[in-house]
Amino acid sequence: MTLNALLAVLGLAAVLVTAAPESVSLLAVEPLGDGLTGWERRGDAEFALDAGVSREGRPSARIRVAAGTPPAYQQLARGFEGVRPGDELEAVAWARSEGLDQDPGAYLALEFLDARGERVGIAHSATGRAQTGAAQWARLRASGIAPGGTRAARLSLILHAHGTAWFVDPTLTRTGRQEEWPDLGSSRRSIVVRADEPIRTGFGGVGFHAFHHTFPATPAEMDEVIYKRWRELRPSFARLNNNWDWDHAKLDQVAEHILRMKQAGTQVYLTTWNPPDVKSDEELSHWATKVADDLDYLIRKKGCTNVRYYCMTNELSLTEWGSLVHDLPRFKRYHSALYQELKKRRIPVGLLATDASPIDLWGTIEWATQNMDEVTAIYGGHHYINDWAPEDERFYPWFHSKLEWATGLARGKGKDFILGEFGAKQDGRTLNGVKMDVCVYYGTPQEPVVGLQLADAALAALNAGVYALGYWTFMDLPDDFAPGYLNKWGLTKCSGTDRGTRDPYYAYGLLTHFLRGPSDVLPVECADPRLRAAAVRPKGSQRWSLALLNRNQGMTPIDLTLSGLPASARVRRYTYDARQVPQNRFGDLQGPSGNLPLSDGHIQDTLSPNTLTVYTTDFDSQPPRAVLEPRAKGEAGATSLSWKPNPEADLCYYRVYAGETRDFLPSPETQVGSTIATHLSLANTGKPRWIRVLAVDSSGNAGPASEPIQAEGLRG
Repeated sequence: MTLNALLAVLGLAAVLVTAAPESVSLLAVEPLGDGLTGWERRGDAEFALDAGVSREGRPSARIRVAAGTPPAYQQLARGFEGVRPGDELEAVAWARSEGLDQDPGAYLALEFLDARGERVGIAHSATGRAQTGAAQWARLRASGIAPGGTRAARLSLILHAHGTAWFVDPTLTRTGRQEEWPDLGSSRRSIVVRADEPIRTGFGGVGFHAFHHTFPATPAEMDEVIYKRWRELRPSFARLNNNWDWDHAKLDQVAEHILRMKQAGTQVYLTTWNPPDVKSDEELSHWATKVADDLDYLIRKKGCTNVRYYCMTNELSLTEWGSLVHDLPRFKRYHSALYQELKKRRIPVGLLATDASPIDLWGTIEWATQNMDEVTAIYGGHHYINDWAPEDERFYPWFHSKLEWATGLARGKGKDFILGEFGAKQDGRTLNGVKMDVCVYYGTPQEPVVGLQLADAALAALNAGVYALGYWTFMDLPDDFAPGYLNKWGLTKCSGTDRGTRDPYYAYGLLTHFLRGPSDVLPVECADPRLRAAAVRPKGSQRWSLALLNRNQGMTPIDLTLSGLPASARVRRYTYDARQVPQNRFGDLQGPSGNLPLSDGHIQDTLSPNTLTVYTTDFDSQPPRAVLEPRAKGEAGATSLSWKPNPEADLCYYRVYAGETRDFLPSPETQVGSTIATHLSLANTGKPRWIRVLAVDSSGNAGPASEPIQAEGLRG
C-alpha cells in the first residue's frame, strides 16, 4: 500500500513526501560571455576568458594564482535566487589545471544562502590535484539539498593553489523540490510489519568500520573495553583496514582480533590503506601474490573464516586520496590480477568495487558494473552526511533514494551492495599543523542528536536493500597514531586514558545488537513520513525486531500490527532519547524501557519526540545464574578479583560493584567495572571495600549478585 493510500484510509489529505521528479535548469550550458559577464571575481588572481583552451568549441574561464600570491580560495562566483529549503540542486563544470602545487587545487562549490546572503550550507566536488590535470577535461560535480533558511544559491569555480585552472560549461540544475509533509497532530499512526514479502533475504547486519586491530591494546583493554563492548553490541558486520605489506607478526595480531569478532558472529570485509604504485606486470603480480598469501594465512592458517570480502584500496586511493577515480581501468587491472590469484588458489574471498566516497563519486560503481563485473563479487561505497544537520528530518528520504539507486545497480548484476563507511559531518580542517579527521558535532550540544541521524542512515540502508553497513568508527584512533593527524569518530573514545562512550553509542548500539544478520529485512508500512522504521527476522526464526525513529516534535501515538508473525508474544521495548542519553561509564547498553503485550498481533504505544525505539521478541528472559567462588587477593597497589562462571549461564560479560558496607546494593553509582574476563584488578585506596559480581547474558539480563566479599584498599 502506498503512503497516499494509507493517508486516504486515515481520512487525511494525500500529499507527496518525496522530491518532485521534474528538473529545472537554473544555468544551462552556454558559452561564457566576454569579460565573464555575470560572474563575480573573488580574490587576488588573474581572471580571464581563454579561447585558446576550449571544450567543444566553447572558451574557458581561466584562473591563475601567481607564485608570490597567497592561495585564498580565489574564485568566480555566480548567484541564483528563488531557491527554497528542500530544493535539491546539482552543479556541474569541466576543469583542467596546470602547475598546481597544493591541495585542494581546482574544484567546484555549491553554497546555500539565507536572506542576508550568509551561508547556511555547502557542497563541493571532489578536491585534490589528482581530480584535474592538463591531459584532459575532468567533470566536477557537487549536489546538495537546501537546508532550512535557504533563499538563494551560489555556484563557485575555485582555485586554491599556485598555478592555473580552466573551467568550462558550468551548469546548475534543480533536480527535485520537496513538497510539504502533513501535520498529523495527535492522530494515532498505523504501522504494519509484513513478513510475507521481505525487502531482502540474507541481510548481513548493522556494524562498524574498525581500526582497533592495528594498534596496541593491553589485555585489560581487550577484556574490559574493546571486546566487552563488541560482544554486547554484537555487530554482525565489520569493515577493517589492512596493509598489504604486513609481516606474519602483524598478521597474527590482526588475526586475534578477527577471531574475537568471529566469536561474536561478525563477518569481515578488508580493504587496503597503502596499495603499491606498481610500474610493471611483474610488480602487479608480486602484489597480488602477497595479498593472496596474507588472505590464505588469515583464513586457512589462523582460522579467520569470517573474512569474506576484500578491496585493493580505500576510496580509490593510490599515492593520493581518490586518485583512481580518474583511472578506473587501472583499478580494474589490480582487481583482475588479484581475482585470478584468488581463483587459482581457491581462496573464498570476493572482491568489492569501488569503495568510492562520497555519493558524488558513486558513478565509479556504475562504471564497475559495466566494465569489471566478471571479477567483482559485491559492490560498495561510502558517504558522510556533510550537507544535512543531525536534526534535519528530510535526510532520510534523500539518503534512501541514493541507496536504492546503488542497490539497484548491484542487483541488476545479481550482486549486493555494502555501505562500507558512513558518518555525520566531517571537520577536515588543519589546526596548529594537525589534520582534524573528526565529527564536527562530537563534544557539542548536538552530539546526542547524531545518534538519531545515524539511525536515519541505518534504517534507510535496510529499507533500500543493502547487504550490510558500517559506521565510521567503533573506536577512535589513539592520539599518537600518526604525526599531524587526529581521528576522533569512535563511539568509544581513545584519548589518553579516556575510554568512555559518546552519546550515539546508545542509539547505534541498539541497532547493531538487534538488527543483525543473517536475517530477512521485512517491509514496514507507515502513514507518517516523520516516522521511519526497519524490521528484521533472524534467519530460520519467527522472532523479530523493529526499530522505529520518531522525528515528530510532539508525543506520537502508534498502533503496531504484525502481519504473518506470531500473534502473541512477549515484547521488549528499548529507547534512546536524545534529551536523556543513558550514558554508562563502562559502556553497558541501556536495559529495556518496558514490556508490552502483543494481543492479536497488535501493540499500542506512544513515542516521545525525537527518539529511537526498538521493539523486539528476539530475547531470552531467563537471567544467568550467580557467578561461583568470588575471591579477592591483595597485591602491590591493587586488589585482584576473580570468580568462576556458572557453566549453564548464557554469558556475555560481568559487572563488578564495590561498596563501603556489607549490605550495599549494586547500582550505577557503585559499579567499578565491566569485563568479559573472570578477573579484574582494582587499584587500592587504603580503604576497606566490599565486592559483588554478577553475570549479564546476551539478552541483557543481569543475574543475581554474588554474596559480598571483603577486600582491603579498593577504590570506590
